[in-house]
Amino acid sequence: MIGLALTAVLLVGVSGSPMIKNLQNSDPPCVTKCASKFVNMTQEVEVGKIMNYGKQLGDMDEMCTSMAEARDCVAKCNVPFNPFDMKTMRAMCSEETRADLKKHSVCYKEQANATLERCTKMCGSIEQMIEHIKENVASNKTYGFNPSAAFDSLGGMCTIAKCHARCSRDSFNELCRQSDPTAGSFMQQFTEDTLSAVNEDLNQLGMRKSMKDMLPKECHYMFSPGLLFNETETTSMESSNEEENGMMFKSMSSSEVQQGTESKVDQSELRMLEKKERNLD
Repeated sequence: MIGLALTAVLLVGVSGSPMIKNLQNSDPPCVTKCASKFVNMTQEVEVGKIMNYGKQLGDMDEMCTSMAEARDCVAKCNVPFNPFDMKTMRAMCSEETRADLKKHSVCYKEQANATLERCTKMCGSIEQMIEHIKENVASNKTYGFNPSAAFDSLGGMCTIAKCHARCSRDSFNELCRQSDPTAGSFMQQFTEDTLSAVNEDLNQLGMRKSMKDMLPKECHYMFSPGLLFNETETTSMESSNEEENGMMFKSMSSSEVQQGTESKVDQSELRMLEKKERNLD
């Protein structure tokens, strides 16, 4: 989800930065030891839960605690750059943001699985897409690692991720309408703020342009946070995603076709609810 996925994107981006190279040459054992707990925590996240916004947002406080410990630890390593003190980490884990996350944590945790199930039906499975990418990478090993080809394969994943983001927001707004009517809105704001911080960090490191040039256009919303929840843009991308899913999964069973029909109904209902909310506002 947002915390792990965007942090990963940022770390990939800064890996080629002179700051990181200087850091690696300074005191690797100290930095590695400091980062181990946070790295182990992120590795424990199951692939199928990457797009589980409820699960990840509900656990964000624990992740922020691990990042803070890693940041304080690296600060004692006498190195020129602290990767855990970048704006992205500070934006995600500020005292104000953590307090707001706690206010919505009940909704996120209680509706996590229902939201993930609904959005997987509507948008597709991120887990299946990851397996598809792994297969492509494995089949191309003979020709050596090609970074551009690897990033190109992320296009389908970015399309699904964008759909999941909007669907999750709408689902939280609906399922927590009585107990926490702003849960979905906060999820959107948190996501956009985090994306903005990622872009500021990449700009400061001189990596934003190269990252954008390397990633497929389906992923470019990461560099323009306002596009992630843009209805017009999402609609066209969802249509493209449906075509891609049709090509990838030609052997759909009748039950899967029925699920696809139900997902369209869910999507229609969510849009109607969204319009009603605007009218109430």
